[in-house]
Amino acid sequence: MRIGLDQTFIALQSHNYRRYFVANSISSLGTWMQRLGMSWLIYRLTDSAGWLGVMTFFGWFSSFLLMPWAGAMLDSGSRRKILVASQVLGFAQATVLTLLTYADLITVNWLLILSVLLGLVNAFDMPGRHSFISDMIEEKKMLANAIALNSISFNLARLVGPGLAGIVVAKLGEAPCFLMNSLSFLPMAWVLFRMELAADPVSARVSESFRTRIIEGFRYSARHPIILPAFLLISVMSLMGMSVQMVLMPVVADRHLGGDAATLGYLTSAMGLGAVLGALSLALRKKIDGIELLPPVAFGLYGLFTIFLAYARSLPVALFLCALMGVCIVSGWAASNTLLQTVAEKRMMSRVMSIYMMCFSGMSPIGSLFMGWFSTYASTSSAMVVGGLSCSAAAVLYLILRRRALFVDKNQELAGDGG
Repeated sequence: MRIGLDQTFIALQSHNYRRYFVANSISSLGTWMQRLGMSWLIYRLTDSAGWLGVMTFFGWFSSFLLMPWAGAMLDSGSRRKILVASQVLGFAQATVLTLLTYADLITVNWLLILSVLLGLVNAFDMPGRHSFISDMIEEKKMLANAIALNSISFNLARLVGPGLAGIVVAKLGEAPCFLMNSLSFLPMAWVLFRMELAADPVSARVSESFRTRIIEGFRYSARHPIILPAFLLISVMSLMGMSVQMVLMPVVADRHLGGDAATLGYLTSAMGLGAVLGALSLALRKKIDGIELLPPVAFGLYGLFTIFLAYARSLPVALFLCALMGVCIVSGWAASNTLLQTVAEKRMMSRVMSIYMMCFSGMSPIGSLFMGWFSTYASTSSAMVVGGLSCSAAAVLYLILRRRALFVDKNQELAGDGG
């Protein structure tokens, strides 16, 4: 039993990663609390799913525009120092949001402006956190475990954060959620600032222009037999799948289930619980062979569960479906993350991960606008069905595009096991 636990948490044997894991867990908790607080605040101010989509668009699309440049910068500079700067800027954004909300000066315009500012910070923070793991951990076995543990950390925060935020919003309002998020940036900034690496990785090809490095990153990804199909699947999932939970969950909680902010917190927490279970199952994997099959299977099932949720009118049923969706979403994203960091060259890591985050965050705002508009002029259930069908269809298409390579890999794996 002890050996099994040691293998499950093997990445925590690294002193740097252990401290990073704790700080990242605290930061993720604050992020989820602020995310729910902002969603409920703009919904309370406007009573509109359309405005939820607009705010999401402003926040994520600003990240999308900056990410190619951010990826090139992260590959040519000190990822650690850039991440420290992003924590400081994130703290400033959350502090301003807190003060405006406490002073009752917050408006829709301020929320949109602050969403854009947070998006600009996230353009560096998200790909930086992903690619920085490979700076702390070199061994592939530990790298896959570290990525799975990061998913556990993120989704534990997703489990606890929204539920706590829903209670805080119902009792005290949104401002305390924003305050807690602002404070959560400080441990991460301190850990990164104090961290000692064997070598602070900086690309040797710093003489190249940013334009050249950006083009090189896109060309490398477009020509890779695994990375390109993965990006296409991730893009559809982000466009039509993630926008369901980012935009429509407050509407589901309010109109489908007759609840309030606490109900939204329960739904998001149920999804977080499932996500923790999905991440834990990945951490228990002893090898990464066959991991390429996980994203299409997980995302395809997520689409089906989304369709079922569209017609759920009972809170227990909705909670069960959200938990299943959580298992699927984290299994798909974590497996995709592990797959990309395993197959990508070290010198291209940040650029590949920035494009990965572009597929994730860049498609989300477009999907959020569509879901907000479609649910307003058709129905929330119809929008969820369209989103679910799109995810399942993209998963089938991925398997079709990769069927020959996957078949060969499976035969080689069976031959190896038989030998």
